[in-house]
Amino acid sequence: MVMAFLLLTLVVGLYYSRKVTTFREYAVGNKDFATATLVATLLATDFSGSSLLRDVQQTHVQGFLWILYLLPIPIGYWLLSPLILRMGPFMQHLSLAESISTAYGKMPRLVVALVSVIVNVISVTTQIIAITTAIEVCINLSGNSNAKMIQCIITVIATLILILYSMFGGIRSVTFTDVLQFITFTAIIPLVTWFIFKSTNQSLGAVASILQKEPRFQLNSCLHIDKLLPIVALFLAELASYTDSTTIQRIYMASSPIQARKLFIYTGIFVFIILGFMALIALFLFVKAPTLPVNQIWPYIFANIPSVFKGLMAVSLLAMAMSTADSRLNACAVLVTHDIIGSIQAHKGIADKYKLSLARYTVLIAGICAMLLAFQKRDLLSLLELIFDFSVPIITAPFLLAVYGFRGSSRTALIGMATGILTILAWNRWIEPSTGINGAFPSMLANGLAMLAAHYLLPQPAGTGWVPTDKIYQQKQQEKARIKRRNKQERERFFSKENLIKLKPSRVVLLLTGLYLLVIGAASLGYGYDYTGHSIYSYGLLLFSGIGLLYMGCAVYGYHIIPDRAIGICWFFSLLVGFPLHLLFSCFLCQTLLVPFILFFTHGTVLLWTLPFYWSLRALAITAGGMLVAICYCKATVVCPSLTLLLSILGFGLLLLMISVWAKNSIIQKESRNLYFLQKQATQEAYELKKLAYSEELPIASSQSTLAQEGTILEKAIQNVTQSIAFVDSTTPFLKEDFQSIIDKFAEWAYYLKQRAKRQDQLLLQPTVIPLEALIDAGEVAYQKEKGYLPGLWVEEADIMPATMLGDRAQLVQLLCMALSYVREASASRFSPITLQLQPTQLRYKKREPLEEKESPDCITFPALALVVHTENKQIPLPILQTIYDVEGPAVTQPVVSALSPQKVNLHKEKLASIVYAHYGLLLWPHAEQLVCLLPLDVTQVREEMLALSLPREAGTQEEASITPHEKTASLAQLSAFHDWVRSFKNIDPFLIAEILLLLRRCYGFKRHASGQLFYVRAVKIAEWVATWTDGYAKLVYATLLYDLVRYTRLPLSYIKGNYKRGIYCFVENTIAIDSRKRLEESLLAIPNRLKESLKKWHLSVLYVKLAERLYDLKHASGYKDPAIIQAMAKESLTIDVELAQRCREPGMAILLKQAAEEVLLINKQ
Repeated sequence: MVMAFLLLTLVVGLYYSRKVTTFREYAVGNKDFATATLVATLLATDFSGSSLLRDVQQTHVQGFLWILYLLPIPIGYWLLSPLILRMGPFMQHLSLAESISTAYGKMPRLVVALVSVIVNVISVTTQIIAITTAIEVCINLSGNSNAKMIQCIITVIATLILILYSMFGGIRSVTFTDVLQFITFTAIIPLVTWFIFKSTNQSLGAVASILQKEPRFQLNSCLHIDKLLPIVALFLAELASYTDSTTIQRIYMASSPIQARKLFIYTGIFVFIILGFMALIALFLFVKAPTLPVNQIWPYIFANIPSVFKGLMAVSLLAMAMSTADSRLNACAVLVTHDIIGSIQAHKGIADKYKLSLARYTVLIAGICAMLLAFQKRDLLSLLELIFDFSVPIITAPFLLAVYGFRGSSRTALIGMATGILTILAWNRWIEPSTGINGAFPSMLANGLAMLAAHYLLPQPAGTGWVPTDKIYQQKQQEKARIKRRNKQERERFFSKENLIKLKPSRVVLLLTGLYLLVIGAASLGYGYDYTGHSIYSYGLLLFSGIGLLYMGCAVYGYHIIPDRAIGICWFFSLLVGFPLHLLFSCFLCQTLLVPFILFFTHGTVLLWTLPFYWSLRALAITAGGMLVAICYCKATVVCPSLTLLLSILGFGLLLLMISVWAKNSIIQKESRNLYFLQKQATQEAYELKKLAYSEELPIASSQSTLAQEGTILEKAIQNVTQSIAFVDSTTPFLKEDFQSIIDKFAEWAYYLKQRAKRQDQLLLQPTVIPLEALIDAGEVAYQKEKGYLPGLWVEEADIMPATMLGDRAQLVQLLCMALSYVREASASRFSPITLQLQPTQLRYKKREPLEEKESPDCITFPALALVVHTENKQIPLPILQTIYDVEGPAVTQPVVSALSPQKVNLHKEKLASIVYAHYGLLLWPHAEQLVCLLPLDVTQVREEMLALSLPREAGTQEEASITPHEKTASLAQLSAFHDWVRSFKNIDPFLIAEILLLLRRCYGFKRHASGQLFYVRAVKIAEWVATWTDGYAKLVYATLLYDLVRYTRLPLSYIKGNYKRGIYCFVENTIAIDSRKRLEESLLAIPNRLKESLKKWHLSVLYVKLAERLYDLKHASGYKDPAIIQAMAKESLTIDVELAQRCREPGMAILLKQAAEEVLLINKQ
């Protein structure tokens, strides 16, 4: 069995050694290990074969005193886990010594590397002793004259196997063999524990009774100062030794400090379980053989178990010993090659090929030295103290100070190390022999104090002192502060009227709780009266029975009569105060601890399941503290139950509470996420309902009752329409058909005039004032509800920041959540922080588009907020924010995602863009792991200002005075006829066309073009020709109407971008950009050189619009006041436009243009 395990270990180690090609991979791997793998290798490294031998021996000999030393060890992992978050600057290092060098220089690095090598060799020695022990018990060599030699040979073979795969495999091979060995000994140790318990022939109660009678296992015998201080000193040294080279190497194998922190938390849990089984082996062995000396404990175990368990135990010892030894040997190789030789060859690098060879030779030499030392020294406890004396006084203090941000000179570090060495030597010489207290921890303190004294008392070079923590630690602290702030806000909202109403329990819960209080109160009364004689105090317990009866009566008769708020308040405070008080009364009145313990666990379970989670946990903690105080106060009169019964109740009760806490927390998280998704669905449904309401026509006919109820609203709507439309006034007659045309289009006119020509995205916005702090909190919570974990958000704000912004809260929260999700999906690591930079900037919109190339547009600027979301990828340069962004700038027309992999298709991009554009903002994609959202601080100000730019002139101006009533009516009829005609094309959205026509009327008023035609009549006719030529191509028809608006009014192009789809915006932008005949011809000539058909479509679209516009102007040439202008247009059409139409294979268009141009020239000649 042993040989099979050794061969399996060798095969696994050599298999995973084939992929090592670089020294970094040999030292810490590729930092892609799973957390479970790291937990297994850390446990396998820390739980050595020597620790199993030593802990069983010392627990058997010292009893509860050594258990007190073992129990806080997992707490040490949990205490050190927050420290790991500060180790971000060191996570790319290969060893502990390299981290020391970054803080103190080359010489301290060399010292730390040498000391660490010595410590690792001693540790490997202890594991070789464990391997020797395991092999000795497997091979019975009694009576053999060569027994000693055979044992040595087998030990050498086992050590060489260990050295072999450690030499060639590197940390990857060591890690996966550690996983194998961890699985092996964690499976075997519980089996061995169970067999030793069975071999005692005692029940658990009998075992507990025997141990309780033994002085060494009684707590009061361990609290003597002369016994407790050595154990406390040894524990502190053990805690300080966690910063050894192998543990730090496991931390550096993690991908981030966050993963390393999880590694320590999970390891602490498993350490507690494994140490429990080790202690049980010693306890059961003590019950079976209480008088064994230390050196006979393990021989006795192996002699009294079957051969199968003997083999399993030997394999377990081998697994634990080899898993620690190979990690120590690998650490020795890294220290010698990377730190000792690296310090000597600081200016002359060594190739990875030679580093790997040197590392393998180091493993061989270190393994042989450890094996030779094992033949000289066999006391495991003295070797453990020797490890503490070497590492803790020299290494721990400088490293801890470096982690906390201290940076000193080499002289400072060397002074501290020398102080630590002198202190441990003096301690071992004069103090330890008389007190038995290990001096490693006091020497570590002396080291740290000496370093700080040297730093502040001696002159120091520049660059030394305390440096700020890294971003990962600051991010976690910032995240905790946000969570704390949110919890505080929730507690403040808890006592609001609405929340107090929600506290009302269901009828069933109220009835069951009342029954529980009634039974508990009656039982406590009977117990207190019968057994204690405190009749006066016992009658006070009737109050709980009375509360229970009130609850039951309320559940049966008054559940719907009593106000919900009153029930909620009484319910909350009665349980929160009543259960702790009842437990305190029980502690004072009872004569045994059994009753308070049972009541504590039952009351705690009821509190957890009835009250809100936050308050129930605190009530449970207060109850536990009060019970302990009462027990300590009454300890002289309280009788302790049997240890077996007490341990059984404690175990079952703690298990019940832990299950209750876990279940309640899981239910709360699930309900919270469900509520979030239900609210999200409700919001989306409301959004769709409003969208539907804005999209569909209003009903023309209604019932009489409805008309009666809404008559006033309808009259006001009609009044608004008649007041807003300029062609309706008191002096202008109009025909019945004209009035019917208005009535037919009433729903669309009302929709337009009431909503001021806004798009659906803006109609559905509900702008409110949002504090930026609340926006970030809401986005972080939304991400947590969506994904199940926090995004790891780090917020950076500029020095001068606005406190609030005005926008749609729901949409902005969704925007932030989707932005975080987008960047997280593109990130290489889930644990790396996501940075959110907030910086004030400005957005600039054009009042109107310039019609000539050299003309500069008039612009309007609004204050804005830049939200930059990016990962902490150092290889990607951060985007440089500008002070002003042009929303219609050519650089931001299309999103730039140069590094986005085609495999990473992000489905949220369109939604992100729609939210940003609905707020008249700008969205940039500098990189796949970066996102820039530019949002105006006041969306309503931007929207109103844009619409104000395009308002028509006031009624009664010269333009309107020249329009006859009949022309007004006829022009409106043309709008109506165009609307009815164009909607016959299947791709045309009738509601969108109606909206654009209304926008034409609003912006143009009754202004005329240079041709003498009304602007909106001209635009409609041009769009009609374009629709005819392109068979109703929807986007082009929309763009034709909108282009005319942008060209001849002050409507900003930003309004088109924010209110219409991107395709329509691009059509308008391209038409505006190519506005002269020369540029149009150049554009057309470039078409054959293009490979993409889509580009050809864009240019042809511009051609259709421009030629239709020219055709209309030629057909209405008579309206131009200057004949020279129309004559030049006709000549230009004959030379350029006709040729362009022929190139586009549109002969009908070319014929129409030619005829119109020739007619104009003929008329001018006459």
